[in-house]
Amino acid sequence: MLEGKQIIDKLYGEADLFVHHMRKKEYPQAKCCYDTARNVAVFLELEEKRMQELFGERGEKGEILQPGMFREEQVQKAYLECIRAGQTYENKRYEPLQKNSA
Repeated sequence: MLEGKQIIDKLYGEADLFVHHMRKKEYPQAKCCYDTARNVAVFLELEEKRMQELFGERGEKGEILQPGMFREEQVQKAYLECIRAGQTYENKRYEPLQKNSA
C-alpha cells in the first residue's frame, strides 16, 4: 500500500507521463493520465496548494492565474483528439453484469 509521499510522487509522475504522451501524440494515454490524476486527487482531498501545482489556478472571472503541470490547453487538445477519434471510454457500450451462478 502506498503512503502519503509515494502517492504525491505518483501524481506528479502522472503529470510528467501526460507531457510525454502529448509529445508523442498519444492522446488517449495522455487523457487517461489526466483523468487518473484528477480522480485520485479529488478522492484523496489533496490540499489546495498541491491541486494548484498540478491543475493550475483560475481567478474569479475565469482567467488563468497560474498554469499547472497539466496545461489546460494540452488537456483540452487531448480530449478533443480523443473525441474526434472516438477513443473515449464515455462512448463505450456497457453490457449488463452477468450474475454468477453460485
